[in-house]
Amino acid sequence: MEFRQLQCFVAVAEELHFRRAAVRLGLSQPALSASLATLEADLGFALFFRTTRQVNLTQAGAVFLKDVRQILRNIDAAKRHAREVAHAAVPSIRVGGVDEAIVTLLPALMAQFRALYPDIHLQIQEVSSSGRNVQALEAHRADVVFIRENVKNDFVESRLLYRQRIMVALPVPRPDKRGGWQHDIGQYDKITPAQLARCPLIGFPRHARPLLHDLVMSSLADIETPPEVTCEVIDKSTMLQLVRQEVGVALVPEWAQTIAPAGVMFCPYGDPVLELPLYIAWRKRDYSAQLGQFIDLASKACAVRHSGNTPPD
Repeated sequence: MEFRQLQCFVAVAEELHFRRAAVRLGLSQPALSASLATLEADLGFALFFRTTRQVNLTQAGAVFLKDVRQILRNIDAAKRHAREVAHAAVPSIRVGGVDEAIVTLLPALMAQFRALYPDIHLQIQEVSSSGRNVQALEAHRADVVFIRENVKNDFVESRLLYRQRIMVALPVPRPDKRGGWQHDIGQYDKITPAQLARCPLIGFPRHARPLLHDLVMSSLADIETPPEVTCEVIDKSTMLQLVRQEVGVALVPEWAQTIAPAGVMFCPYGDPVLELPLYIAWRKRDYSAQLGQFIDLASKACAVRHSGNTPPD
């Protein structure tokens, strides 16, 4: 299957006329017909119903057309992006990362980096899933990413920035709630999995945040009566608002305290306290002086902010 064959197919599908499609592509009609015949032979099914007066798409052809149009758009976008990079006057670094990095780390890091490299544009890509960030890195859609997992292979290298505690977000106890789970759970300095048994839990869906979901659920696996998951949400701000309204408690990274509304308090979770890592990752073959400076700045900034738990070199 060749790029030109796909172009021929789309032209005929849109024109529903071989001669007009051939003129549109600057081909002879026999060459166009031969290209489509080869394509149909490769696919193993017909793309068109043909009569002496009319050309129509088959059902399979209509489905194929939708996907081929997307393929051609992707190819055009890839060529355009590569051309822009090849001829750009200002180089760029595409930065992806989980929400913690976007909210708490990147603003100050961008300011430091721009002071050193004012001509380099930092393009921020907000992607909540670590897996999707790694895919973007491997597919050359990102140059450096902040993720939750340690990735080391022939193409990608990662570095631990820090680990932070998992906290229980819970509503501030109210005098009129004595005896209820809201009051009882708020009396602890540290909360264990067993102490969550009476509390409704607001969780993360696994498809959106698999690492956090698995960390939370595995911590509850050994208790006799695990808490009921009353709902699942993706956004941590939404989750904290639900906690404030006493829908349940939530297990969140420590940084979530910076976006918490009034009426929500936090206690360390686990025995020992659970921790969640943050890594920075990049492609080995595309390591440049500027990218190395960005990575070093991130490492130093995190070491200062988490001086009690500085990652090794």
